[in-house]
Amino acid sequence: MSGEVRQFGALRTLLPYLAAHRGRLSLAFLLVVTVVVIETAQPYLIKEAIDRYIAVAHPDGAAVLWMSGVYLITVLFAFGLTYWQEIILQHTGLVTVREIRTNLFIHLQQLSLRYFDQNSAGRIITNVVNDTESLTSFFSQFLSITVRGILSLALIMIFMLRLNVTVALYCFILIPIIALISVYFRIKLRVIYNQIRNRLSSAISFLAENLSGMAVIQIFHQEAKQQRKFDERNLSLRTATIDENRMTLLLNSTTELLGDFGVAALVWFGGRAVLHGAITFGVLFAFIGYIRRFFQPINMITQQLNVLQTTIIATERIARTMQVTPEIEEHAGSTAPKIRGQVRFEAVSLAYLPGQPVLTTINLTIQPGSKTGFVGASGAGKSSLLNLVARFYDATEGAVLIDGTDVRQWPLEALRHTVGIVQQDVTLFSGTIIDNVRFFRTDISEERVREACRLVGAEPFILRLANGYEAVLSERGSTLSAGERQLLSFARVLVFDPRILILDEATASLDSRTEAVVQEAIHRVSQGRTLLVIAHRLSTVREMDTIVVLDKGRIVEAGTHAELIQQQGHYQYLHRSGSMLEEDEG
Repeated sequence: MSGEVRQFGALRTLLPYLAAHRGRLSLAFLLVVTVVVIETAQPYLIKEAIDRYIAVAHPDGAAVLWMSGVYLITVLFAFGLTYWQEIILQHTGLVTVREIRTNLFIHLQQLSLRYFDQNSAGRIITNVVNDTESLTSFFSQFLSITVRGILSLALIMIFMLRLNVTVALYCFILIPIIALISVYFRIKLRVIYNQIRNRLSSAISFLAENLSGMAVIQIFHQEAKQQRKFDERNLSLRTATIDENRMTLLLNSTTELLGDFGVAALVWFGGRAVLHGAITFGVLFAFIGYIRRFFQPINMITQQLNVLQTTIIATERIARTMQVTPEIEEHAGSTAPKIRGQVRFEAVSLAYLPGQPVLTTINLTIQPGSKTGFVGASGAGKSSLLNLVARFYDATEGAVLIDGTDVRQWPLEALRHTVGIVQQDVTLFSGTIIDNVRFFRTDISEERVREACRLVGAEPFILRLANGYEAVLSERGSTLSAGERQLLSFARVLVFDPRILILDEATASLDSRTEAVVQEAIHRVSQGRTLLVIAHRLSTVREMDTIVVLDKGRIVEAGTHAELIQQQGHYQYLHRSGSMLEEDEG
């Protein structure tokens, strides 16, 4: 993973997205400038009305009415332009956030399984949903308000200097004071925002973990304990959020208080200047209007510090994720060989962490169309070995070859079409049975789906459902039995027609009766394919052409069931110790 991303350097991540909408943003900027000029001129209009037509020996009512009309027109015009500008920025912000979220999701799909092993689901969900949503305020509020605030401040200072240099300079004394206060609060808020993001990730991760394991929680009656743990995370998040609100409120109140002090001082000293004839009443009135407007942009900018800080934190997290390079990379110009189904491991070693090998010097050749079983104690390296075939991970040393070509030289799409996997935990999605079997690919015909379901023996239970193949499954297919879900997973593999089929303890959680149905499906699906099976049931591997026994990441035995029993070695020990279940056991 990449190193720490510098605070403002992380904002560079947004530049390509801003550049893509430069036309709309330029128009919004022009509107902001126009509105600022109009609004800044309004106190000056009132000053002119007072000094020329009201506070004079012969007041001019018609001129005052005309000036009032001009003032009203500027207010309405500024309102219309502001509304137009807000519509543009809101639309641009939402479109940009959608683009960032989509690109982030696409990037996550390209990362290897190691990334998901090392990062919790809660953190990833927060990254894709909450962090990207935080950017909405940046586009819809921060850009316009900050630009508007800076321009307003600059123009107000120009108008104030034009009215009276001395009075203006006294007013400007407050600028460095407010700047120092803002920097102080920004440092404090950054720490708090980091805490909020981390605690939110922890709460979401804990929630996702509990929802997926709710059955276990209820079986062991752990609801109260888990609720206390969730309350602790919730309380921690609430405390950090309250700290943020307090700090933001204190910052805003401080700047407003300074503004009120400025107005009070101006009334006092300006009023005396009017009484002594140093300035006109119109100038004092304009200064009071400008001093209030003077603190408005400062207050607006300081209020946007929390948006900026949230954006920086969110962008840092997004940038870190986007800078994670996929470990499984496809070589340019790689081509798939003619597929026969041979798999060969040449001195293969694998370590997920440096110095902690899970596989050591594996040498094995599996012939096309053969059936090979892999057995061993938990943690022996069975799943890790077969994960290398589908290239979920790359070997640390050695090479895995399919039909004589290193899998690292295969196009990933061709490799994943060649190697099919059925796992113990079947993943089904919300949708119809047809959509789940063909994985929402409309180029696969419904007849092909039905044919696959008939072949694996899934059609009888499908037709018993209310809407048959059009029955809509709930999330993870929770309304189906384990055996029914497994049959659908076999049908899915059959539809995609892989040449090499991996079964990773596909029958481990099934009872004997259901397993018999699934075993028949395995027999049908495996015809004409190279079959690699990880199993803990004797009935699953007994008829394999070769049984490979692993222990602590090494191949210790290989042969048929009869040969291994005669050797009276590790396989027989697994058999007799109960690690290999007899076929009549449930």
